[in-house]
Formats: sequence, structure tokens, C-alpha cells
Amino acid sequence: MTAAVPFSFVHCADLHLDSPFEGIHAAAPAIAAVLREATFTAFDRIIDLAIGEAVDFIIVAGDVHDGENRSLRAQLRFRDAIRKAGDAGLRCFVAHGNHDPLSGWEAHLTMPAQAERFGGQSVECFTMLRHGAILAHIYGISYPVKEVNVNLTPGFRRDPEAPFAIGVLHCNVGGNPNHDNYAPCGVEDLAAAGMDYWALGHIHTRQILRGQEPCIVYPGNPQGRNRREMGPRGCYLVRVDGARRITPTFVATDVVRWFIEDLDIGRLSTWDDLLDELVRVREEVRAGAEGRAAILRLNLTGRGELHRELARRIDLERDLAEPLREGEPERPDFVWVESVQNRTRPPLDLNQRRLVQDFVGDFLNAAQNLRTRENPGAGLREVLTQRPEHRVIAAGLEQLTDDELLSILNDAEVWGVDQLLPEEE
Repeated sequence: MTAAVPFSFVHCADLHLDSPFEGIHAAAPAIAAVLREATFTAFDRIIDLAIGEAVDFIIVAGDVHDGENRSLRAQLRFRDAIRKAGDAGLRCFVAHGNHDPLSGWEAHLTMPAQAERFGGQSVECFTMLRHGAILAHIYGISYPVKEVNVNLTPGFRRDPEAPFAIGVLHCNVGGNPNHDNYAPCGVEDLAAAGMDYWALGHIHTRQILRGQEPCIVYPGNPQGRNRREMGPRGCYLVRVDGARRITPTFVATDVVRWFIEDLDIGRLSTWDDLLDELVRVREEVRAGAEGRAAILRLNLTGRGELHRELARRIDLERDLAEPLREGEPERPDFVWVESVQNRTRPPLDLNQRRLVQDFVGDFLNAAQNLRTRENPGAGLREVLTQRPEHRVIAAGLEQLTDDELLSILNDAEVWGVDQLLPEEE
């Protein structure tokens, strides 16, 4: 095996270009325009990152498009982005996945010479050169059809003379239940192929399954498209030094970020309190989006006096969501409230509920007995010491005052009642 030459590349996957956002209804025109462009803009940011960091190449590990019959618009935008990278001297290695298999419709556009696409019959190998020196062998395969249910890793075998080997595969490692089990395989299968780095796609949440020998990475998708895809989304900037040490660095590329926030009405007694809290949550989300736009679902939770009017008199869309959206379309860092959901319950008199002779009453009385001991803090510590979890929480318990322990007991009592009495009374 020859010595490695230092190099860098960008690893992305699951672009899903031109994919619609789910759950967004009747958005203002300015908001809708940003959402329509979001997947394209996220990929443009990947290209700009690669050019700005002067990497040697880009890997796209499957699902460039959102469907087999990809739109002409998406194909043109992808070609233009790849051409921009090519004009900057970057090669791009592309695999197709279950959403955009080779069997899908294509407009047969002329792609830039720097774009390399893996075929679907067997694993192919491209050699990446810089000034005549071999940087890496890049192995990969595309899905010929949508459903590929066999393990593809046996087709990957490293050339022993390669200074560095990268495998590109759209697959489900370990049978992730949140994604279709296409090209199923295990970490041990990937390790057996002799690659130094696995550039994976298909799982939309970024994760490094293994840090070395080999480094196995899912970058996730570069733009979240629904409330199941919350948090920062992006790609990995990967640097390899002369000793083959690999440093993958996550870089966020998302344009719009998804949030789900709960607001407990238990301590709110007036509508002014509620409206002030809704605005507070919206502004906290704006800050958490780090300059990006945001889509927010607000869940009203807990037991409180406002429950009945929320349930009977308030139109959540008209009275709460729409006022929170006012002025947002004019902001680049908009927070668009997708919806406000009412999951509140009526207030409950715990003292009266303790008088009922049932399991819930016993639970509340057990908490009250701890609270009314001569030394409730010591009593709580005694109870917790007898729990099997004590060895895990012992260090944290030592840092808590008696008042803090009692506050935790009060919160636990309310939480326990909510779990035991999920239905309205």
C-alpha cells in the first residue's frame, strides 16, 4: 500500500431536490417561495462550501432527486450546480438511490465532464488524481431499480495498492426501522471490504457509525423537509492527512429549520400570559435557528384554567397561529408557525383527588406523606437510596439541596398524575 497524499472532499447525500415540504398549508407567498427553493439552495451551499474550502472532490451518496420521475427543473438545477463545481476544478462522484434509481425518467442532459456517475450492474471504481498523484480510489454502485433488497457490500473490494479507498453506498446499516431496509448490511460487512472511509446515504439523520478503520459516516440530508427532520442538516467536510487520519467536520447547509416546542399552561392564568409566552417561544426559536428561517409547531400542554376556553371558544388557527405569523414573511429569519395544537387538560384539585380510594389516590398520598415528614429532604434521599438507579444518580443527588429535591417531588407528582389520568375528567 503506497503512502497517502493529504486531500479533502465533501460528502453529502439525500438531496431530494425539488421535494415539497410536508405539513405546510396556505403559507404566505414569500414563505412558500423560500420553501420551494430550500432543497436547491441547500445543495448550492454544499457546492459553495466545496469551492470555498478548495476540496479535491464531492461525493453524493444517493437520492439526488425525490422520485423516479424527477422533474426537469431538478435535473437542470443539479446539472448547473455540478457545472459550477467543475468550473472550479472539482470532480463529483454520484450514486443513485431508491428515490432516484437509474430506471427512472431522465431528460438525458449533457452533464459536465467532471461528473462521474456509478452504474447499477456492479461496483465501479474511479481513480482520483491530483497533479498525477493518486489521492484515492472511489468505489460505488447506483440502484438500478427502486427496491434493492440485497446486501451490496460483497461487491466492494479494495485494491491493495490504493493509497486510500472510499466506498459510496446508499444503504440501511443495522436495519434502521425509520427507513426502508434497502441494501441492508451491518458495520461488520462494511469493515470487511477494506475501505478507509464509507460515504453512506439513505438515513436522513447524520451519524458517524465508526470513527476509524474504517470511518463510516451518514451525513443526513442537507435540508429537513418535515417535522420528523428537525435540527441542523448539512454535509461533512472530510480531511485526510498523509497518515490516513480522517477528520470529518459537520457543516450545516439547511435554509429552513424545523422545531416542535411545548408550552405548559399550568402556570398561566390569563390570556395575556398565554400570548406573551407564545411570543417568547417564537423568539427563542428564532434565536435557535442561527439566522435561518424556521418552521414551528407549538403544542399547548399541561393542566390549567385556560383549558376549557381553549377547547370550546378558541380557533387555534385564527386566534393564535395567525397573529404569530404577522410580519414574518418580511423577515429573512422568519418563524412560520405551522400550527398550534391543543393538548391541554382541565385543572385538577390534587387535595380532593387524594381522597379518592384508587391507585391514583394512593400515588398522591405517597407523595404527600414524603412531603409532610419531619425532615422531608432526608426522607426523599432515603427512598432514592433504595432505588436500583441510585448508583447512577448518586453524584447528582449530592449536589441538590432539600428544597430542590422537594421541587422535583412536586414536578414528579404532577407528571405522574398526567400519565395516570391521560383523559379529561
